[in-house]
Amino acid sequence: MIANYHTHTKRCHHATGEDREYVMRAIAEGIKILGFSDHGPMPYENYTSYYKMELHELPEYVDSVSRLKEEFSDKIKIHIGLEVEYYPSLWERSLRIWQDYPIEYLLLGQHFVGEETDSLPDPSTRGSDSTRRLREYVDRVVYAIDTGRISCVAHPDILRYTGTDMGSYYDEMSRLIDASVKRNIPLEYNLLGAAAGRAYPRREFFEEVGRRGGKVIIGCDAHEPWRVGRKEEIDRAYKELQSIGVAVVETMDLIPPFFEL
Repeated sequence: MIANYHTHTKRCHHATGEDREYVMRAIAEGIKILGFSDHGPMPYENYTSYYKMELHELPEYVDSVSRLKEEFSDKIKIHIGLEVEYYPSLWERSLRIWQDYPIEYLLLGQHFVGEETDSLPDPSTRGSDSTRRLREYVDRVVYAIDTGRISCVAHPDILRYTGTDMGSYYDEMSRLIDASVKRNIPLEYNLLGAAAGRAYPRREFFEEVGRRGGKVIIGCDAHEPWRVGRKEEIDRAYKELQSIGVAVVETMDLIPPFFEL
């Protein structure tokens, strides 16, 4: 692995380890580019997210990664990013907050079909047989991609569709894949999901990526330092993706996320 752009910190309240430990692990594993992309804070009202950093933590997050970026500049290239979600009611306000910091890229990780504050089940853990929810999930992802602010879609196949209408599944996921092809951004093969035995990465999804000419990048989704650059997991992912004819890219272009605000 040359680059990993999907790295969390303890500020998201479900990861562990110090920022420096992630960097040291990446260097030890021969990674040349490390992107920190902790869950971006959003301006909720009367609600505290259980898995995102809070707004008051953002300055310290940026300061910490910036210091590491300078300290280890002769050993590894470090980028400052955020993993974000598209919630219509909060998107523009969130962008205006994030733009005040030197955020270099946004990684889209859409964990909810509705909004987090709606208390709807997380599609990755509960699953759904509803084609309507499947369509709503893809609508959110496609809209975010079409903003031109997203550099990559993390775990694009996170929605655990449990229905039997596979025609609808392929139709909807094809819309998502085609949107990524149009913008020339990669879709992530998520190593954490594979290692934890989650419903993603889903082979059928990546077979369709291969058929539609999409490109894929492998992401660690590291919530602990030891999850950065695990060779056996990376090798397994490459073999599977190559076996189904998927184009795997090792690095990605960082799209400047803030413009015309």
